[in-house]
Amino acid sequence: MTDDRAESGPTHSTGLAAHLALGTASHRTAQFRERVRTLITDRIAPLLPAAERDRTFPRAAVTACGAAGLFTERWTGGIHGDLGRSVLLSEEMGRAGLGGIGVGIGLHLEAAVPLLRRYATTDHARALLGQALDGDITCCVATSEQNVGSDLAAVETRLTPKGSQWQVHGTKWYVSPGAAADTALVLCRHTDGPAIVIVPRDGLHTVKRWTTTGMRSLETVCLSVDATVPDEAVLVRPGAGLAAMGHGLLHERLALAAQTLGALDLAMTLAITHLKRRRQFGTPLHRHQALRLRTADLHSQVRITRLGLYAAATEWSANGHVPPAEAAALKVTAARLGEQVTSECVHLFGGRGYTEDATPLERLWRDLKVTRLGGGSDEMMWELVAAGFRPDHALYEHWITD
Repeated sequence: MTDDRAESGPTHSTGLAAHLALGTASHRTAQFRERVRTLITDRIAPLLPAAERDRTFPRAAVTACGAAGLFTERWTGGIHGDLGRSVLLSEEMGRAGLGGIGVGIGLHLEAAVPLLRRYATTDHARALLGQALDGDITCCVATSEQNVGSDLAAVETRLTPKGSQWQVHGTKWYVSPGAAADTALVLCRHTDGPAIVIVPRDGLHTVKRWTTTGMRSLETVCLSVDATVPDEAVLVRPGAGLAAMGHGLLHERLALAAQTLGALDLAMTLAITHLKRRRQFGTPLHRHQALRLRTADLHSQVRITRLGLYAAATEWSANGHVPPAEAAALKVTAARLGEQVTSECVHLFGGRGYTEDATPLERLWRDLKVTRLGGGSDEMMWELVAAGFRPDHALYEHWITD
């Protein structure tokens, strides 16, 4: 590992994010995007049909991205790495309609890796970070439990001392891609407060494979955790676990927003093209004002939200700081828009839109529903946004008369 991977402060790679915000196709941006698209087309998209059918996450997708150097490039720079590359990579996963595979890659890269990158202080954790960036292993983060939901402070998975080692014991409820992961970063309870522990595959047992409505290739499972690990496997010490988890969630939320908007670009492009090609009552559907104006409304919302994402990535890169409230706002806005837009695009395709074999829209609709829950529910995101509200009493008193 180089010191550059753990450096704090503004990133040294703001150029890509700046080009994103300006909407320009710089050579550097275009080159990276084309590499991602080629990799997706050649190595990842062919894995999707079997993964969806079998409800399994293909670890080969992580291997391919790591071997191509995409993970290392994304995490070169300051404490948040290159946020521009994060946005581009996530967006292209969504635009390719990868669904659960794209989200699984994102959870490895944008939830587990940021935790390892920031908090790895032992040789064991640093070695794991190197393997994760190279794509040699697949990582997941295990937080949720049966009676916990978004209240992560209430987790019941226990971390207890066992001689010079530690015992980790409990059950994690919705873990993605839990059955495919080589390693899990487990949020657990200690008498001194929450901690995060690195648990290898042999300490994880799949209790149940969830039959999810969408994201079928994400392989979400219930995991039983029962492991004895060395002291160097405690990634985040007791008491600091929740704050550390918040760092990982920042990046997961940004990636989810970008992947959602990429998927909406696919959905809107298909819908607009369909309206131009499909004829009803002797004229293209696009000529019917109600459909044309509805599509213009959807397109505008997606486009403006995407520009907001690019601008945020640029500003955060320049400042070296990702405000939690803003990351939450982006995620919840994109997630709610995703559900609305995909539903409308299904409708615009008529009966074909509701079939699984004629268009990808039905799957996109199912897949994007979960983005309103994953990475934090809408309500949790709004709480974060509301927590950032600051009243201006002088302004109020200037304009408001009692």
